[in-house]
Amino acid sequence: MSEKIINIRLPLTVKIASSLIFIIFFVVSIYTYFDIKRTRTQMELDAKKNTLAAFTSAIPIIENGIWGLDITLIETTLKQVLKNPIVDSVLVFDESGKVFATFDKDADGRSYSLNNYLNDNDIQNINTKKENSIFEKKIKKEEKVIIATALYSKENHLRKETIFKIGYFVMTYSTQNITEIINETITKSILLSFLLGVVIIITSFLYIRQLIILPLTELEKSSLKIAKNEFIQTKKRKSYIGEDEIDSLINNFNLMVIQIIKFIAEQKEQQRMANELEMARIVQESLIPNAKNLRVGHFELSSYFKAASECGGDWWHFYPLANKKILIMLGDVTGHGTPSGMLTAAVKGYCDSIYSKNEINPAKILEELDIVVRLSGDKNRLMTMFAAIISPIDETITFANAAHNFPFLIKKDSDKNQINITTLVINGKRLGYLNKNLDEKEIIYEVNTKKFSTGDILFVFSDGLVEAKNKDKQEYSERRLRKLLTKFETKNTSEMIEEISLDLKNFAQDEIFDDDVSFVFCKMCSDEDTSYSHEMLKYFEKDKNKSLDSDKFLKNVS
Repeated sequence: MSEKIINIRLPLTVKIASSLIFIIFFVVSIYTYFDIKRTRTQMELDAKKNTLAAFTSAIPIIENGIWGLDITLIETTLKQVLKNPIVDSVLVFDESGKVFATFDKDADGRSYSLNNYLNDNDIQNINTKKENSIFEKKIKKEEKVIIATALYSKENHLRKETIFKIGYFVMTYSTQNITEIINETITKSILLSFLLGVVIIITSFLYIRQLIILPLTELEKSSLKIAKNEFIQTKKRKSYIGEDEIDSLINNFNLMVIQIIKFIAEQKEQQRMANELEMARIVQESLIPNAKNLRVGHFELSSYFKAASECGGDWWHFYPLANKKILIMLGDVTGHGTPSGMLTAAVKGYCDSIYSKNEINPAKILEELDIVVRLSGDKNRLMTMFAAIISPIDETITFANAAHNFPFLIKKDSDKNQINITTLVINGKRLGYLNKNLDEKEIIYEVNTKKFSTGDILFVFSDGLVEAKNKDKQEYSERRLRKLLTKFETKNTSEMIEEISLDLKNFAQDEIFDDDVSFVFCKMCSDEDTSYSHEMLKYFEKDKNKSLDSDKFLKNVS
């Protein structure tokens, strides 16, 4: 059975009062601790200084008394030392450790021995030190300090000085009075802290309640009304000493109320735009074929497309032509988003009418697309495009380029058992380009033809592939791409797509691409697959009574 958690509401007043009590107690405790520590250290130093002064001044007198066997002198000196209020006892022992003279404030008839005060190690330390050196020993449990020294006598014989040890001088003094003073100080500090805390808490609380708690209470009431869709602003408080953070909070709260009202008014418009953008994305996806080992006649096609935003600027397509030829096109509109997607739709619309053309060649297609882009765009958007027609009968590839990335022609050299990659280099201006005088003159594009045999592969890609960056801002690069392509041997085109996309993913490390990424493989196979039929061919095959059948139409447009 689950336990119910009870949430106790603590008013801000209680929290502030508790915080003040804790802070005052903490600060006073820290101050008292260090003050007591400093006081105790100073009192111990003063006690040590006073007792050492009396102890050291008595040493030579006691030495003379022992050497001269003057008991009266020794007792008089010991009594004088014992007058110090913190001194408990003074004792004189002979060299063997037997008591010679003693005065003890707490005398209870006990016997005195040097070993009662000093152990063997202490006596050894005293004997090994220099003449009249002082030995000090603290007994914390009894709150006492023992001071001791060895007594010596000097004798001159034949100009030679001889030093004899004649006994020990021991004094004990108490530090209990220091502890009593410290305890009294602690008691006073506690009382002072309590009185000071009460005064500070009361005055601070009244001040804080007026300046902080009451305005925050009003803000809380207003926020609860907002939760009920009642957008009411909070009244500003009267300020006598200038505005502070609370005033800024109230102003920002009122501004937030205004912004929320505007936000609600704009939300429907934003939702409408989002729906339109999603619709544009769906339309964009419908413009691009999704090919995976797609057989079209003598060709095998596979593609990859990833948009940088909801609606990309890359576009590619293929069109089967007469005489078993195929047209491959891949373009890239500058920028991305909805405007780029709409321009690709216009380009796609033109390309779908390609079967109605009397002449189909890559250069002519680009020349007409240049006019389409210039008229469809806002004159600020251009488009790169590569177009190629591959003929399995002639074993040729005829291509033109409108400033697009140069594609690769991949051939396998069976004799050397290696992959050769040729760059299909041909120049041309971007579609929709305007010269310096902004003249909309028709641009003539060059055309070139290369050998394209069975097993050869055309690889077309957009700049988003080679310019994709990782976390270190390094580009994927054409060099890396070429190196990867040389490893492909007998793989089909979809496996090549997977290899490149996986390598790109590992390189980018989940980074968001700045541009659309698209690339296409087109491989010419030895056998022909007639299962694919273009919609235009289906249209002509559907009604054989048409005045123009499909074969005649395709022969004319070829």
